[in-house]
Amino acid sequence: MSARICVLASGSKGNCTYVTDGVTHLLIDAGLSCRRTEQALATIGVSLSQIDAILLTHEHIDHTYGLVAIGRKFNIPVLANRPTAYSVDIKLTTTISRFCKDNFDTGFKCGTIYVMPFRIMHDAVCPVGYALTVGGHRIAYCTDLGEVTDSVKQNVLGSEVVILESNHDLEMLATGSYPPDLQARIRGKNGHLSNSQSAEFAEELAKSGTKCFVLAHLSEENNTPDLALRTSQTTLHLAGCDTDVKWIVASQSAPTEVIEL
Repeated sequence: MSARICVLASGSKGNCTYVTDGVTHLLIDAGLSCRRTEQALATIGVSLSQIDAILLTHEHIDHTYGLVAIGRKFNIPVLANRPTAYSVDIKLTTTISRFCKDNFDTGFKCGTIYVMPFRIMHDAVCPVGYALTVGGHRIAYCTDLGEVTDSVKQNVLGSEVVILESNHDLEMLATGSYPPDLQARIRGKNGHLSNSQSAEFAEELAKSGTKCFVLAHLSEENNTPDLALRTSQTTLHLAGCDTDVKWIVASQSAPTEVIEL
């Protein structure tokens, strides 16, 4: 089997990522409206009716906005840990399945895809990233985190493809329009990764074998695609580990290219 990955949208206005091995079709988060999700999937030849399950990372609205409408129209199971499922507080016609232990020491099968949730640092009740085994390939989804913890490294290092947060440029954040308390929240351990933090982790990942990075959840106010990309590329180049590395920058407004493994 093979693997196909497409970030349908990423940012503070909505997050949704499609992953498949050709047999099982998953969405990570449902932060777009039902209509926008259908439209984004249609651009890569996929119907929302094909989706077998939605994996939630956490309860924030930019990751859950479309759940109610999608659930009513397509009856797609939503997979989340118990605190996240409870905090979403939605009235779905589907069954919310809960597969995670508090210490996240076991994963689960979702169809033919193996899913390993791992805890991340963010200001949500029980936020997670996901390490997926898709058609024999290891893929990691790692956004909305304030720092790269040992748990994150343990689960993400060695992945072939990593969807990695590169949220803000520290100088743009410091000199921008955000009030001090919001700046502190974004910079904090429960906030978001800066470009430099993301680049440092990307260096470790590249040395562990990662060959494709999707930089995601970029701030529209405190970052630019060029700046995020340049920061990571320069860091890897100076470390001598940028050979054959593919870079993609996810957008809020349009799907990325489809990554095929």
